[in-house]
Amino acid sequence: MAAFKKRWFWVVLAIAFSALLVAGFFYLIPVPPGKETELARQTMAIARDHKAETYAKDRFLEAGLYYDSAMTTWKNENKRFIILRDYSAVIRLLEISAQKSQEAIMATRSSVADLEKISKSRIHALNGILNDINVTFSRFPLSSQIRTEIARGKLLLSEAQVAFKNKHFLVADKKLNEAEKLLNNAYANANQLIREYFENQKQWQKWMEQTIAESKQKNISVIIVDKFASKCYVYKNGKQIAGFSAELGKNWVGDKRQRGDNATPEGRYKITQKKEGRATIYYKALLINYPNDEDKQRFQSEITNGSLHRNAHIGGLIEIHGHGGKGADWTEGCVALTDSDMDKLYKMVSVGTPVTIIGSIANLDEILRN
Repeated sequence: MAAFKKRWFWVVLAIAFSALLVAGFFYLIPVPPGKETELARQTMAIARDHKAETYAKDRFLEAGLYYDSAMTTWKNENKRFIILRDYSAVIRLLEISAQKSQEAIMATRSSVADLEKISKSRIHALNGILNDINVTFSRFPLSSQIRTEIARGKLLLSEAQVAFKNKHFLVADKKLNEAEKLLNNAYANANQLIREYFENQKQWQKWMEQTIAESKQKNISVIIVDKFASKCYVYKNGKQIAGFSAELGKNWVGDKRQRGDNATPEGRYKITQKKEGRATIYYKALLINYPNDEDKQRFQSEITNGSLHRNAHIGGLIEIHGHGGKGADWTEGCVALTDSDMDKLYKMVSVGTPVTIIGSIANLDEILRN
């Protein structure tokens, strides 16, 4: 009986020792960095949701590289004997990965806020340019290239505004870059054209002053056509007594050079004939003496110097006539008024009434300022 108890004692002792050894063995096994891995994954996922791949690319790539390094180090540690594994390097890499992801999130938030602010400002500026173009150049016969640039720029700006509204700021930024190039280029070229046109301002002013002075001295009615303002004014005794909206030649900017150029001439003329009924196809009409002597001399000079083809013709039959009110410049060089305005003008003038056609009464600074 004593021997049996003694034997069981050693059995129990052996079991207890084995249990202690097993417990000690598992105690010595390092715990895999599961929590750190999950944290790094979650932080990277949040960064990806914030579009850090786009707005904070460098930091986001760093976070990914540190995470991949952690996984590689972990895999290599798992090749070692279980109780000899050391996950401290893995944990450090995962912590750095999480930190880089967090930095990417913060940088993205800052970048998005900055981009939103900048894009908003650029949209406002480009809408300002478009408004200036619409106000200043809506009637100005710009080249097809400039008109195409304006149309494309306007479309891109519209698309950028939609992208901005939907918070797709990078898309908006890209479209704004393209719109800026087109609209700025078109605006610069259009400004150059209008400045070149207004180089004749002093001559226009001189013609206008001479015409108004003649009206005052002779106490007669005179007509002044302001092409840029699309106006036909009547002065009597040096004072304006009437003003009508006018429509001009399709290519009204600049002086008329030859037949078929659709330009409205500039200079001092006189009414040579009043037409109505079957005498005109335009309800009523006032024929002027274009080309005058100055027009003929200039035309011949251009033929001589080669700036006009030797087979060119000077043209004629320029009138102030009815059938206007179309809301666009459409004539072949004439000045068109509505029929009701033509009735009024027709009564105010007679054969011999001076007609002065100029580019603009207002100077360019006044026009651009308004």
